[in-house]
Amino acid sequence: MIKIETLYERIADAVNISEEMFDYADTEYKKISKWIEHNTPGYDIVIYPQGSFALGTAVKPFDREDEYDVDLVCEYQKDYGLSAKQLKKQEVYSILSRYARAHCIKEKSRCWQVTYEHNKKFHLDVIPAVLRINYIDITEQKSENDYRYIGSNPKGYISWFQSRQSERYKAIRSAIETNRKGIYEYSAEIEPIKEYKIRTPLQKAIQILKRHRDILFKDDKNKLTPVSILISTIAARLYNNESTITETLMSILTEAKSYIESNKVDGKYYIYNPSYPIENFADKWNKHHERADAFLNWLDDAKRDLIDNFNTAQSDVEIATLVECALGRSVTQFVFRGNNAVIAESSNDCEGVEKALVPYKVQAILSAPQRQKLTSYPRGYRVIIGATIEKPDGTKYRYKSDGLPIDKDCSIVFTAGFSGVQKPFKLKWQVVNTGYQARSVNALRGEFSEEGVNEIKHRESTLYTGSHAIQCFVFKKGCCVAQSKIFIVNIK
Repeated sequence: MIKIETLYERIADAVNISEEMFDYADTEYKKISKWIEHNTPGYDIVIYPQGSFALGTAVKPFDREDEYDVDLVCEYQKDYGLSAKQLKKQEVYSILSRYARAHCIKEKSRCWQVTYEHNKKFHLDVIPAVLRINYIDITEQKSENDYRYIGSNPKGYISWFQSRQSERYKAIRSAIETNRKGIYEYSAEIEPIKEYKIRTPLQKAIQILKRHRDILFKDDKNKLTPVSILISTIAARLYNNESTITETLMSILTEAKSYIESNKVDGKYYIYNPSYPIENFADKWNKHHERADAFLNWLDDAKRDLIDNFNTAQSDVEIATLVECALGRSVTQFVFRGNNAVIAESSNDCEGVEKALVPYKVQAILSAPQRQKLTSYPRGYRVIIGATIEKPDGTKYRYKSDGLPIDKDCSIVFTAGFSGVQKPFKLKWQVVNTGYQARSVNALRGEFSEEGVNEIKHRESTLYTGSHAIQCFVFKKGCCVAQSKIFIVNIK
């Protein structure tokens, strides 16, 4: 079975932008920067990237039709007596409108979005700004004719972010240089290392979290999607230069909620910009509490989907199924490339399962007359059942479906592992017993039992000899959205 760190490394590589995408973005950034410099002789302007490209945390669009972008700061070294509206609407727009490579220029709240005719899947967001002492003022449109300057410090943020991972970055760079010296020992010249190819566990963990966020909130229409700057800031705050993605994700997802709570000020959320403390990245949470709730719930969902579930899975097929639901089909295909059997089985379709060749024990469960049926079943198996046996003497051990017979009078704790379902949800468990002992006391069962909201565990006792079964169903807004395979429990 794939090792967990190997899994995370492959996921991070799968969601990372390709070298071609990076080089294209870098080329376009340099072209527009050079053009602006040559066509604004009356102004002293500096152009530089900010955001995910500058941090090394950019991810591929999970939908082939989606675009990717680069944020550029167009920083005037003096204010030249320009108001925020004049800087954005007159000066910067005038410059961009004369740029021949630009196909369309669209105004956003804090930037101009520049799109290209020759590449409809890429755009530049150009942010007008004025240099101040130790920070910059960027333009923001409040309403149609209301513009203002707001403070920020993107260069300072990038420096802070890099400082949070400097120890690990230096170690990775040193290892690469040592390896390259060995490879090119007899070469007269070694090509310089491309900086964006050096990615720390922090950067990779953030990329994985952002992809999970993109998948889980792909249908969000209420502006609840966790914003990248909050993910990156909290993750960097909690990073202790761990050497693996596994340790990094665990640290972030187990400590983030307490970190957020501990930084409240007078009951209000406050995640300050480390390079410009006046700026509160969580300010909108205090105006829209549903956004804070969505972020906190997403942290729980991410821990379940990216840590707990992978530790519960007992085969590559189960892991591939969980990866597909949490991170998308393309990631699964990249992680398990070359293993077509795993990829195919992870997308198993439930339709027609009862007619397929299945083990006789499962056939007996499927044909049990007392087994209640759902009105409709979701496509595909998307829930993984993990089971832990608890013996009367306190001994515990994991149990696989249709494993060796268990003693009577033990307890079994079943845990549901599933991905891609936001809170709140409810689970229904269906136990079907077989054999003379269960029949003699009218305990063949077959009904659905419902757990509390967001509860993923279910406890049973081993009371009757025979082969019995349990199946789990996930419900969201009254509809069944995922189900498990039938899990067989043998009792002696």
